[in-house]
Amino acid sequence: MIKIPVKQLAVVLLTAAVAVGCATHKVAPTPPKPTGPSAATTQAINDAQAVINGAQAPCMDTGDASALLTQAQQAGQAGDNAKAEQLAAQAKQDAETAINNCYMSHAKDLLAQAQGYTNLNADQQNRLNQGQTDINNNQGKPAYDVLSALVAELQAAKSTYTVVKGDSLWRIAGRSSVYGNALEWPLIFKANADKIKHADLIYPKQDFNVVTNPLKSDVNSATWYARHRGPWKHHKADRRDREWLNGTLTPPASAMPSSGTSSMPAASSAAPAQSAAPAPAASTATAPSASPTPAPSASTQKTPSAGHGGR
Repeated sequence: MIKIPVKQLAVVLLTAAVAVGCATHKVAPTPPKPTGPSAATTQAINDAQAVINGAQAPCMDTGDASALLTQAQQAGQAGDNAKAEQLAAQAKQDAETAINNCYMSHAKDLLAQAQGYTNLNADQQNRLNQGQTDINNNQGKPAYDVLSALVAELQAAKSTYTVVKGDSLWRIAGRSSVYGNALEWPLIFKANADKIKHADLIYPKQDFNVVTNPLKSDVNSATWYARHRGPWKHHKADRRDREWLNGTLTPPASAMPSSGTSSMPAASSAAPAQSAAPAPAASTATAPSASPTPAPSASTQKTPSAGHGGR
């Protein structure tokens, strides 16, 4: 029988115990680090995407927002949530800025257009003021919405006037329900050039279109022409009417008011002279002269009315 010293036996037994312990108690592996975007990152990306997707005509361009959003999505998938959220926030801001700048540009153009119209009623003037306020506050979309609707309304605003016995373009324009200024009679002539052969000759029961909100530039041109047109003698005024209508007869630059103003004197301040004299000086307002033909009844068709183009 082999004798093993006690000391060696103790070492052998201890080594065996350690080996058994290591075999039965393995250390659990460290779980893998989660990948993909966090909930906060996903929300930030969705917020930026909503702004980009919400862009509408005429402001579809969102600048670099789409490229930044793609980078944010890639960072989120890689688990870099801090970078992803930063990129998503930048994408959202860039999109909002680009869209607002676009609307601001359009709104300023629309404001200039709206300010070029005349005869705005109280509601229209309030909306014009609101658009100006929105622009001052850098609110592009609200300004664009209110001003685009206003300009469309002003461009389309028209009414119809039916000629009665004794009417003339001068008298019609002077009515408070029309322009309240007889010197604006050329506006009616221009809007109904297909119906009026001669500005001095209009007829009962004719229906004339009346532009409710003429442009200031058109009003200025019309009143200038009314002052310089002269009487209808030997068809001279008729020829001048056609030249004014087709744009070959225009006011000199010195005769037009400065930008933002409108020359619209009261009708009563300058009544036309009832004569066949040549066109008067600029200081004398003149509408088409009165025809010597007596006025027919309102029921008479295609007979010159007493008023025709003159007063």
